[in-house]
Amino acid sequence: SGVWFSVSKGVDSRATLEIPVVYMNRDPAMEIVKTSGNTVSLELEGSGALIKSIKPDQIQVKLDLSNSKVGTNSFTITRESISLPPGIILKGVTPPVVDVDLDVLITKKLPVQIDWVGKLPDHFILNKTTVKPKTVEIIGGKRMLEKMSTIYTEKVPLNNLEANGTITVNLALNPASLKTASDS
Repeated sequence: SGVWFSVSKGVDSRATLEIPVVYMNRDPAMEIVKTSGNTVSLELEGSGALIKSIKPDQIQVKLDLSNSKVGTNSFTITRESISLPPGIILKGVTPPVVDVDLDVLITKKLPVQIDWVGKLPDHFILNKTTVKPKTVEIIGGKRMLEKMSTIYTEKVPLNNLEANGTITVNLALNPASLKTASDS
């Protein structure tokens, strides 16, 4: 009974934990473009022994995206969206609201353009460049891809060029949510 008393009626303690937000039930045709935060700070209260033994992986913050729409969606973090171990009481959530920006995924063919940087050595003249492939298919959010008319390579320094040659560079997929189509 002494052990039970110390656990159930012990001195209340408080702790604050940073917990990642789990987004559930997202429409597969949509993508999360950005969020106002990927973690929330939970202020918890309980007996000293319980608070000391709690681990962040015992707590989950889940947001249901099943009724969300294209654009910015605001979700208030309620007690129902947080799973806590028995005996732990939620005292506060910071931030109390998380904004999630969603967009529909589309594929768009874009021309590739070299992003030159630096200065060509004085004894050279850039005569001709060829880009292979000339176009690529990019997968990303509709609102973002509609604004894009070209896709750039990673930066190519002019001061490293030789008389002739081939340089292989990646695309500068910015933001990172953009992807190349598998067959592109």
